[in-house]
Amino acid sequence: MNPFAQLIDILVDLYITIVLLRFFLQYFRADFYNPLSQFAVKATDPFVKPLRKIIPGFGGLDVSSLVLAYLLILIKFILLMAISGQFSVNILFLVLYSVVELLQSILRLFMFLIFVRVILSWVSPSGFSPVSAVIGQISEPVISKFRKILPPMSGFDFAPMLALLLIYFLQSSLNYYIVPLINQIS
Repeated sequence: MNPFAQLIDILVDLYITIVLLRFFLQYFRADFYNPLSQFAVKATDPFVKPLRKIIPGFGGLDVSSLVLAYLLILIKFILLMAISGQFSVNILFLVLYSVVELLQSILRLFMFLIFVRVILSWVSPSGFSPVSAVIGQISEPVISKFRKILPPMSGFDFAPMLALLLIYFLQSSLNYYIVPLINQIS
């Protein structure tokens, strides 16, 4: 891959992660005054605020953040195709594949948050930090669903592992079933 394309891919993906983090901070009502929350809000406000004027929230969801993440994915693919010299773009493929990539980005974010939460529980099980608090506030609603299926046993909580397995399965399913279907449709 072209080094410039790779740099664009990494930087845009990082910003998409921050935008999605903002969405889930608001969705799970995480501590707004936490430094990580403040960083996500301040880093994304220049693009989210103008979108909010056009796209209102719906049912307590910050739809403008999701739309921004989707638009960033579209822009990233267009830039990457332009750098690689592909100028014939199938619009249907681009739109559908961007939806799949948005879902993949959400799954990657939760995989990362759960993984970091597990590592932090090993490193400082009783320690408190603002970052671990926010990670817990975002990942706990997901992990608690699995804790109902597999409660902690003898001091070991396997719910994060079960959540990671399901997320990995969903990612693989998207790549195995949906991406080829999108390729056939377009």
